[in-house]
Amino acid sequence: MHRIIISRSLLWPWTAFCIGLCLALPSWADEVHLQNGDRLTGTIVKMEERVLTLQTDYGGEIKIDWGKIERLKSDGPLKILVPGESHHELRDFLYGTQTQREARELGPEGSVPLADISAINVEPLRLTGTITVGGNHTSGNTNTKAFNSAARFTIQAYRQRLLLEGKYNYGQAGDQLTARNSLASVKHDYFLSKQIFIESFGMLEKDTLQNLQLRSTIGSGLGYQFYESARTTLALSLGLAYVSEHFTNSPNTQTPSGRWSLRWEHALWPDRVKLFHRHEGFYDINAGNAFRINADQGVRITVYKNLFFNVEYDIRLNTQPAPGRVKLDESLIFGVGYEIK
Repeated sequence: MHRIIISRSLLWPWTAFCIGLCLALPSWADEVHLQNGDRLTGTIVKMEERVLTLQTDYGGEIKIDWGKIERLKSDGPLKILVPGESHHELRDFLYGTQTQREARELGPEGSVPLADISAINVEPLRLTGTITVGGNHTSGNTNTKAFNSAARFTIQAYRQRLLLEGKYNYGQAGDQLTARNSLASVKHDYFLSKQIFIESFGMLEKDTLQNLQLRSTIGSGLGYQFYESARTTLALSLGLAYVSEHFTNSPNTQTPSGRWSLRWEHALWPDRVKLFHRHEGFYDINAGNAFRINADQGVRITVYKNLFFNVEYDIRLNTQPAPGRVKLDESLIFGVGYEIK
């Protein structure tokens, strides 16, 4: 019988090598198990709109359909939004009866079914939006200057959605004013279901070249959310409004109005290129049965992280303008912006 004796002096180098090798290997704490048997590793970032975001070293951010997931496990606590019970009327109106809990493992054997989880690592109150500025200045044989800016914010909480918008455009060629107009609007949506919402809105407009001192609009309507995802947004609403207009060279008008709006955004290349179209129209019954349409459309290209380049074509149509004014105003706008995610 033979015995093999290994010296401690030979054992320690091998032990150190094995420990170093284990430390050098990548260690992912979070696991996502799919219904088809696949297993993905990485870091769970969030889940919203039924899409789970997983950060990996082999494919960057991966988007996974929540309905395809069987179970998941995280090394750290996950903040999950689940149905709960509450008797605080104001809180229930803003956030609903959902509550935030913490969990490390979710699946068929967990206390909360995956179908009941509405979000992971997402705050109940969320703010998104964009801020855009643009302009130009020339001097010499031609003296021109222009400036434009726009800010749009969306605040969401449970069934509530608040949209805030402000725009300003100014242009001058030599000593002649070529553009000066501004707009501010607020819209509130209350969702009766995942698709149907009641909309209330107010808007203020000014335009020096249209001889419009102030146009104020208030109203309400019913809307339908066709899509609301990380890639595509499409919503349509119809309603009634009351419009009051003050001009510098013609009598003021007050009129009931029919109103429609369309909002569409689509990520042609996710997180890189986004197309958009925002459309709002009015039919002013006591103002010569005028049609008024404001439409913004264009493309937003991400340059670096939250910074983007914006190309936008805006039109404003009024079939019954003030005396001496044309019906259609058009603007081609180039600018840079910052996106709040």
